[in-house]
Amino acid sequence: MEIENMSDLMGIAMDSCRVAIVGVGGIGEPCAEICAQLGAQLILADRAAPQAAAERIQAQYGPRVQAHALDVGSVEDVKRFCAAIGDIDALIVTAAILPEERELEPGSQEWEESFQRVFNINLRGPTLLAQLAMQQMIAKKSGRIVLLGSLAGRSGGLLSGAQYASSKGALHTLVRWLALRAASHGVSVNGLAPGATATPMLQNETVDTRKIPAGRLAQPLEIARVAAFLASPAASYMHGAVVDVNGGACFS
Repeated sequence: MEIENMSDLMGIAMDSCRVAIVGVGGIGEPCAEICAQLGAQLILADRAAPQAAAERIQAQYGPRVQAHALDVGSVEDVKRFCAAIGDIDALIVTAAILPEERELEPGSQEWEESFQRVFNINLRGPTLLAQLAMQQMIAKKSGRIVLLGSLAGRSGGLLSGAQYASSKGALHTLVRWLALRAASHGVSVNGLAPGATATPMLQNETVDTRKIPAGRLAQPLEIARVAAFLASPAASYMHGAVVDVNGGACFS
């Protein structure tokens, strides 16, 4: 077998693959840049169509990039988006929210509204996106799905509220549920659980980096590299994994 470059050797080339990335802020954009460098055609989606990011990536890396507006918390919006983009080779979902209101009175109207909003965006939307993508991937016996969980879904998340931590823990279980149903059809479903990362989500948070063995926050690119790997052919025998990328942070 002739190998032309390291991308071929590692099985990570994504030439002509159609990759949809939902959630462009924070980790999503560097993820898109890596996939573009590997030759993928990109479909980017966020609450407001990320046109500027799409144009920047296309100008720098060349492959075609589309931009779509998508409210991940809306079932109808997710269904419309999936119908509009058609068949894709890989789906990466990084969209999520971390509400600022932690200490809400359980059962209050504010608690209920926060709970519904977090679960709609962090769990229900990604679940529907993954199931719709998986249907068309199974039909062609090929595809990769990557869902962004969180260290909070492992540890309980002292910096996060009950809504966020439980939504991410449920997402980890969803990865395994989907993988069990997809693997025999040539479709891989995996996730990753990042620790505290220097994204806009944490801009109003105080993180004690002394509790992180690596001594610092993750940079978005460090998480994006792992997400892009899971979306590439190099991860072809990985099914149902939730990869920890947390600087050595423990789960207790």
